[in-house]
Amino acid sequence: DHDLPSQIAAGNHNVVITSYDSLRADAAAICEGRSWSYCILDEGHAIRNPKARVTVAVKSIRAEHRLLLSGTPIQNDVVELWIDTFADERFAYWFQITPGGSRGDSLLSDSGSSFNKSWDGIWYGRSRVTKRGWEAELALPFKTLAFRRGAPHWGFNLRRKRVANGEELRWASPDNAYQFFRLSEGGRLLGMEGMQQGKGIEVVPYAKSGIFRERDTDRSYDQDGDFGLDFAWRPTPETNLRVTLNTDFAETEVDERQINLSRFPLFFPEKRDFFLEDAGVFEFGPSSRRGPSVIPFFSRRIGRDPDGNAVPIMAGAKFTGRVGDWNIGFLDTQVDAYSYDDGGVDTDVGEQNLGVLRVQRNLGGESAVGMILTHGSPDSDLESSTYGADFRLGSSRLFGPGHSGTLWGWWLASASEDDQGDGQAFGARAETRTSRWTHRLETQSVEEGFDPELGFVRRTGFDRYSYSLSHTWRGQTGDWLRRIESRVSPRYDDDRLGIEDAWVVPIDWFEAELWSEDSVSFETTLLGETLEDGFDLSDDVSVSPGDYDMTRHEVSFETNDRRKVGAELSVEWGDFFSGDILRTRFEPIFLPTPGLRWSMSVTDVRTDLDEGDFDTTLVGSNLDVSFNPDLSWKNFIQYDTESEDLSWQSRLHWIVEPGQNLYVVGLFGWDRFDRDSFARESEELTVKLSYTWRF
Repeated sequence: DHDLPSQIAAGNHNVVITSYDSLRADAAAICEGRSWSYCILDEGHAIRNPKARVTVAVKSIRAEHRLLLSGTPIQNDVVELWIDTFADERFAYWFQITPGGSRGDSLLSDSGSSFNKSWDGIWYGRSRVTKRGWEAELALPFKTLAFRRGAPHWGFNLRRKRVANGEELRWASPDNAYQFFRLSEGGRLLGMEGMQQGKGIEVVPYAKSGIFRERDTDRSYDQDGDFGLDFAWRPTPETNLRVTLNTDFAETEVDERQINLSRFPLFFPEKRDFFLEDAGVFEFGPSSRRGPSVIPFFSRRIGRDPDGNAVPIMAGAKFTGRVGDWNIGFLDTQVDAYSYDDGGVDTDVGEQNLGVLRVQRNLGGESAVGMILTHGSPDSDLESSTYGADFRLGSSRLFGPGHSGTLWGWWLASASEDDQGDGQAFGARAETRTSRWTHRLETQSVEEGFDPELGFVRRTGFDRYSYSLSHTWRGQTGDWLRRIESRVSPRYDDDRLGIEDAWVVPIDWFEAELWSEDSVSFETTLLGETLEDGFDLSDDVSVSPGDYDMTRHEVSFETNDRRKVGAELSVEWGDFFSGDILRTRFEPIFLPTPGLRWSMSVTDVRTDLDEGDFDTTLVGSNLDVSFNPDLSWKNFIQYDTESEDLSWQSRLHWIVEPGQNLYVVGLFGWDRFDRDSFARESEELTVKLSYTWRF
């Protein structure tokens, strides 16, 4: 009807359905002089450009209510939920499912700020796409969950997130001031009384068989086989006792290689299931955005020699749970004897008993106080222990709604039989957060002799003072940008002797996220460091002692990780001690179908120093195939030019039923150090079956 604009202007129609093109042409008739009750926009991505004529036309519509529907594919949906089964706002279980049936789970701790994605619980989930959209059903066995008997309610929250454009719907607390994982801001599940876990007994035997050979001179394969048992018993729904005999980790993912450009050790996360279950109970002190610096108990120290090679765990027992307002964690392991090369000297270590005790008292809300004690030295036959205490005082509404505040404090001491590992460490952190601003003030001190044998400490003999200020701006629908975050985080370290010191001022000028969930960031880092002793970058290049002032810049780009073709790119350049550095990281990502994902990560480092050039490249590639939610095949290939080692791990995982798992794992290695071509280092193929019986 060519007279439609005039009829609309005259008020003859109460409902108008039109296209974006018609709206752009007839904006005056629809928008001027009329007020509408509802304005419903479909295909919302069409108005991302705030300067486009169609966006200007849409914004000129006067309406009491506005609804925006995105045109993103349904495959980019994900539904997540967490359950705080003790209603103490400290620990929770997290689950997710997608329209294609892909499932994920995790353990949340430290009031939601710590995320243990490697946990793998027994539960059921199915989803299907329908004409109305998609639907999912989850079944969470009470035998999988620890919970408080007689609790009047559980903490709970649920969200639906459309990854392609960042839309998010929450069941409770849909406020930017609170992250979805903030356990104090969930809702309540009522009527959670009378749940039963049966006898609370779980028996998980495993059997494995494999073939292997080493070096390219071995023409025949050797055979190997083994079996073991895990036994678990819940004396009460709040507690869990687990015993493991002849523990095996054949299916565990290999570590990602890293490039170390500092004089301090690198941190590699724990990935073994036995240690990951209820791992949050053993966490100590505040978590760190840039990685831990002091950990009194690090389970990765158990069952590995100083070179990272596996050492058999003969037996282990773990007790975790809640008794009243107390959280208790106890772990004890018996590790087999082994030998290792200590700088050219063969060193023998006898059987070791290694353990930890962690106790926390909940003070209500997000506050708690606790202690920790570790025993044993995994690298020697000497007695060693670490002990300490920590506290957390906090509230998500300390300074009013949407304005949280938290204070952490901790103290540790280590003691060894030869007195070489005697020392102390302590620290404190204060943090306040709103939807826009975050302030963080922190200090820590670590004595030179502090040595937690069952823990991890990145550096000893220093005092540290740091402050972080960040601001987040959030755009409105139709703007180019969804979010811009800026941060400055000055830090000063000294060696407590007045000889060496270091200061760092990272300035994150901006981290901008588009409505498409693509992002770009730019950072400048100002550094100053005094070195009394130099350190080695490689066998051929060392950094000399001296005073250094440096400035480095980094720019990063990242596409939405659910695009069929995406990428991450970061480039860092600037001063590096006596010379300069150029570090580039590029990771293309391809998702041609929902069940297929391929990515490659290339990190290239080029340094030009007065002492010499250090150049290295690290390449990693992942190929993940999901034939269905219960059958997956994952491949990980790594190579670096420093060691010239090429490795490939291939893992086929079939979940026959939740709790019944079949693994086929291949480990292959080649090297070409001082060679023109690759030579085989090792080949190993293992088949492992585990079966869970619950009573």
